[in-house]
Amino acid sequence: MSAGPLTLADIRELHQRWLAGAEFDIGYPNAVDFDPSTVLRLFDVTLNNVGHPFAPTTGFSGHTLSLEQQLIRELGAMFRCPPELVTGFVTSGSTEAIKAALLQARRRFRRHVVVYASTAAHTCVAKLTEELCMALQVVPASLDGVMNVASLTELVAQRPEDAAVVVVATIGTTMVEAVDDVPAIHAALDAASVPASQRWVHADAALAGIPLAMLDPAERPGFDFADGADSLNVSGHKYLGVPMPCGAVLLRTDRCPAVDETPTYTGAPDLTPAGSRSGHTPLLILAALRGFGIHGLRERAATCRRNAAALVELFSAADVPAWRHPLGFTVVLPAPSEQLRARWPVPPPELARDDGWTHVICMPGKHFEVYQRFAAEYLIDRGNTTSRHLPVQHGPDRHTSGQHSSAPHHDAEHPEDAIAC
Repeated sequence: MSAGPLTLADIRELHQRWLAGAEFDIGYPNAVDFDPSTVLRLFDVTLNNVGHPFAPTTGFSGHTLSLEQQLIRELGAMFRCPPELVTGFVTSGSTEAIKAALLQARRRFRRHVVVYASTAAHTCVAKLTEELCMALQVVPASLDGVMNVASLTELVAQRPEDAAVVVVATIGTTMVEAVDDVPAIHAALDAASVPASQRWVHADAALAGIPLAMLDPAERPGFDFADGADSLNVSGHKYLGVPMPCGAVLLRTDRCPAVDETPTYTGAPDLTPAGSRSGHTPLLILAALRGFGIHGLRERAATCRRNAAALVELFSAADVPAWRHPLGFTVVLPAPSEQLRARWPVPPPELARDDGWTHVICMPGKHFEVYQRFAAEYLIDRGNTTSRHLPVQHGPDRHTSGQHSSAPHHDAEHPEDAIAC
């Protein structure tokens, strides 16, 4: 790319480079089938969402707060929060969303708070609790990545007498897409004698929340407001494919402290961690939700699961101990050589917390043929690396929670080219 101002040729070169690279990005959860073109015409104006979208504002007009409010209500309905109790706002991503939930919990309790999260929780939880000076207790995860609720009970029972409890449940862990069980977490807190008034359960549903919400309630795991979550976050750039990092946090108004009515220069109270927030990201998330529609969101998730199931079968037929959660898009397998990872950027095994493992994620818009190409190269690489250290098997036969499974055969009969909806 030439020095100086960006030219049209520079932009085309960058665009082609990024498009070419995206074909190989199968280790990271970004959908590629969302078309934002209908919203792009609005990018020639500054849209700054300052303050809370549910608070009245008399400030400047360059914002999308009313649309942000609509988005939060639609997400609240998706995650079964009573409509009269839902509040929240759009964030720069799930890290900021989790921070907002932790801040609300701390404001509510106004006392010593201990945060509990599993060893498989996102690394931002440790970063945020340190930043907020909140105590963090790490709970072991089972072999399948799910929080061990028996250990949670033991650890919570040892908390300081005056401490309130905040549990961060991970709804789709980073490496294996495990889903913590929110009703089981509440049962563990009951067993540890934590009063309802002294507990807060947050559901970090960054990747898996929307796909799981598309399932029939009888088929999906317990993770949302109807299952006992007090707050919940999702990402916009993962399953929805919004082309910039963003997310949303949802909160129950009856669990949040009273709103600070002190006006800012915009005429609205600002309860958000960021202050000025993008007014474009609510537009993009709303455009994705309404553009795909419930049917499209459901079909995209079903396609991803079929592709993941077919990929597990492909590897299993070649004696590779690959596995997945039945409802997940993530296929876990022994890590390939460094040379193959340079071509296909899957997570290095040292990030997997279980030595020697990595994953690929079957996301919307990514054709199954791409995963087949990776599998073909992987098998050649595996055959050439005769001295490879094989990781300890922790696939379906070793699961303790029953949530892991090799793919049911009927799921893998119709791999599709990731339907674009």
